Amino acid sequence: MRRAGFAIDFFTFSSVLKALGNSSALDEGKQTHALVFKTGYIMNLYVQNGLVSMYARCGKIEDAKKVFSSMDEHDLISWNSLLTGCAQHGYGREAIQLFERMRESGVKPNGTTFLAALTACSHVGLLEKGLEYFDLMKHDAFLPQDEHYACVVDLYGRAGFLHEAEAFINSMPIEQGPSVYKALLSACQVHGNKEIAVRAARKLIELCPNDPAIYVLLANVLATEGSWNDAASVRKLMCDKGVRKKPGNSWL
Repeated sequence: MRRAGFAIDFFTFSSVLKALGNSSALDEGKQTHALVFKTGYIMNLYVQNGLVSMYARCGKIEDAKKVFSSMDEHDLISWNSLLTGCAQHGYGREAIQLFERMRESGVKPNGTTFLAALTACSHVGLLEKGLEYFDLMKHDAFLPQDEHYACVVDLYGRAGFLHEAEAFINSMPIEQGPSVYKALLSACQVHGNKEIAVRAARKLIELCPNDPAIYVLLANVLATEGSWNDAASVRKLMCDKGVRKKPGNSWL
């Protein structure tokens, strides 16, 4: 584009940085960052947000934090980009601190913000804090979606509260999607609960009958619990339905 003589503006940089972040193209992202400096767009909010998002998506949280700290102002996209990156790349407690700072700054969170905060709580095992944020979300008049409910199920599941996780799913005011049952079934594999695993898998098979991970995970839970015949029956059902396991497939 530059060689062809096209002008580069803030919109171009924002679009390029988004694409580079989505593809985790860190080297090209750094080159673009240098070009941003050279062309004088480093103080543009949209470009700064693009840089924070690019580094965060590439897992370079410290670089994302440096750009964020250098900014004169932060909008919702700024906060969400860094929050989501921290939550997804092992900086859970920092994500929670960011969420609190964001609220103190007066920027109103949205569904993406709450999803990042809930994910962070799940990854660091802060069940009570996660439930507090979920209640706050409803208090702020946001309607939680399936992915938010799945995070809460994961929170309960990681803490070993499988019955509470199942009860939470059953109390959902919206139609339950696959993600909540996948979170519950995964927790059953970690903590070992054959009965709840079977119920979760039945729901999943109704929703996603051709997903091989459901059958494999249920069979693994049953085998771990010593129910070898039941595990074999699940694998036979999988074969009878013509469902094939995809290599490297995982929900985790």
